[in-house]
Amino acid sequence: MGSFILKYIILLSLGFIVANASSGYFIRVGSGINHSYIKEGNADVISDNNLGLSAKIGYIYDDNHRFSFAYKYNAKLTGEGSYDIKINGHDLGKAKSNYKFTSHNFLLGYDYIPQINSNLRALAGVFAGYSLGVLDVSNSLIKEVANAVPNILDGFSYGAKLGVIYEVDSNWDIELGGKIMQTIYNNKEINLDFSHNGTTYKIENEPLNLKQLDTGVYLGVNYKF
Repeated sequence: MGSFILKYIILLSLGFIVANASSGYFIRVGSGINHSYIKEGNADVISDNNLGLSAKIGYIYDDNHRFSFAYKYNAKLTGEGSYDIKINGHDLGKAKSNYKFTSHNFLLGYDYIPQINSNLRALAGVFAGYSLGVLDVSNSLIKEVANAVPNILDGFSYGAKLGVIYEVDSNWDIELGGKIMQTIYNNKEINLDFSHNGTTYKIENEPLNLKQLDTGVYLGVNYKF
């Protein structure tokens, strides 16, 4: 499903660019405030706010359509959790884990931008692409648990946004809106053997299955060539 959406956006972008070579390009820089909610399987890992920074290059097809490629950096998210560790009937105690997470998104997008009045446009867009996440875990009871968790994750992101564009002049726009994005990271195996109080324990291999939901608002400045 994810790869189909991405291929569809690419084909639409190429088709419109070829169809209307007289249209112009634009670049954009922006920032925003996100709330990120990250789950591992059915367990909550992180629920935190962070700052997002982005850069975008795009192509304006006509008065109502544009396409773009964007890079977005999501600043550090933090979270913590505690749980009981029991293996083979042995109660090893309560573990506390601290999580830190940053991510990078590379996104292709399409926006519908109809005119409202002489200086204002509505915006409705969709986007999809590749995401790279960096996860750091520290554990207060058994260090090997944290060391066994994969540090680098990658996956597929897709989402939508709504907003408005204020046209300052023929070259400059100010864009304001809200967006939602879902990221599904590829499963990574966790391989773990550790010793505790002189006893060696082996945990069966289990996949790390992270999903991330981002919601937020953003502000950007566009320059049209």
